[in-house]
Amino acid sequence: MEKIYKKSRFQSTIIYGETFASQIKHNSTNGKHIFLITNQRYYDLFSEKLVQLFENKQALDWYICKNDARCNNLNELENLLAFLADFNLQEEYLFLGVGNEGVIQLTNFLHQSAVLKSTCWLLPLSIRSFSKSLIGSAQIELKNRPVLQIPVLAEKIIYDRTLTTDQGEGKLVDFLVFIRCGLVSSHEFLRMLFKNYSTQTRLNQQSFNGMLDEMIRYYEQSGNEIDQFGKLFEQGFSESVNGSLLSSHMKRLLGCLLQLLWSQEKNQFSFHYKNFIIWLIRLGFPVDFPEQILVSDYVEGVLKCIDRGQTALCLKEIGEIDSIQLPTTEELLMTVEKYKTTLLEIRGHINDNV
Repeated sequence: MEKIYKKSRFQSTIIYGETFASQIKHNSTNGKHIFLITNQRYYDLFSEKLVQLFENKQALDWYICKNDARCNNLNELENLLAFLADFNLQEEYLFLGVGNEGVIQLTNFLHQSAVLKSTCWLLPLSIRSFSKSLIGSAQIELKNRPVLQIPVLAEKIIYDRTLTTDQGEGKLVDFLVFIRCGLVSSHEFLRMLFKNYSTQTRLNQQSFNGMLDEMIRYYEQSGNEIDQFGKLFEQGFSESVNGSLLSSHMKRLLGCLLQLLWSQEKNQFSFHYKNFIIWLIRLGFPVDFPEQILVSDYVEGVLKCIDRGQTALCLKEIGEIDSIQLPTTEELLMTVEKYKTTLLEIRGHINDNV
C-alpha cells in the first residue's frame, strides 16, 4: 500500500504492507552510490539480505551506529561526517536509514544538510522509528538534549513488517506510540485500543498493521504534538538524582502518564484515569514511580527544563488539545503525589471494572 504524506512544504511516499525487496525491484537504484546507515544490531541481522537486493554491489557503503535509540547525537554525526569526507562530490547518493529512531533522525539530518547530492529513503524497523520518520524534522542531540534541528521528510518511507523483530518490551514501547495518538488526537481511537488489546496475551498475539492508517493520519495532522507529549515530564527524570535508574522507555512512559494527569487536574475533564493505569498494568507496563527518586528532586528537574525553555502540551480533554503551558511548582508536586496515591490505591485493590 502507498500513501502520499505531506508535512509543511515536504512530501513523502509511505509504503507499507509490502516488502523492501519488492520496492527495490520496482525502483531502480542504478547509477546511485548506496550509503546505508544502520545500528549494529540490524547490521548483524540483515546486512547480507539487504546487500543481495542491490544490483551494483561495488557502489555500496555502510555506516554502523550504536544500538542506542539516541544515536542521533553530535558525536555520532561528527564520526559520520568524517567517514563521508572523502566521498566523491560528483556522484549521486541514495542515503538509506535502516533501524531505530536515532538512525532515522541521523539519516534525515545528513540528507538535508550534507553537500553530497542525495535522495533519502528510510526503512524504520519498529513502530516508534516509523513514527519518528513522520515528524517532518530531524534533531541532533548533545547530552540528551536537542541542539540542532532541521525540517526534512524522506522521499520514501518503507515499513516492512517482515523485517521488524520487536516482541515483549519492544512491543510495549511501540504500543505507547498508539496510546499517545489516542490521548492527543482521538478518544475513540483510545477506546478501540482498550477493546482490541485488553490483555497482555492479546497485545502479544495481535499485529499493529490494522492501525497504521490511523497512526499515519494522526501524525500528518498533529505529529509533533503526539511525539512531544510527555517530553517535559520525561526530561524531569533525566535531571533528577537517580534518574539513571530508569530506562529511556520507562521515562517516556511515566512522562506521558504524569502529563496526562496534570492536564486532567488543570482542566477537570472526564476520564477514568485510575482504570486507565490498571489497563496499562495488565498489559505489562512498568508504571511505578521509583522510590529512589525523591519527589522534590524530580520536580526540581522539571523546573530546570522549564527554565531552559521547555513547555508542556495541556489537553482540553482526551483527544483534544488545549494549549502550550508551563506547569507550576505546586501543580507538579500535586500531580506526582496524586499519581503515587493512585498507584497505592490500585495496588491495594485492583478494580476489574475498567
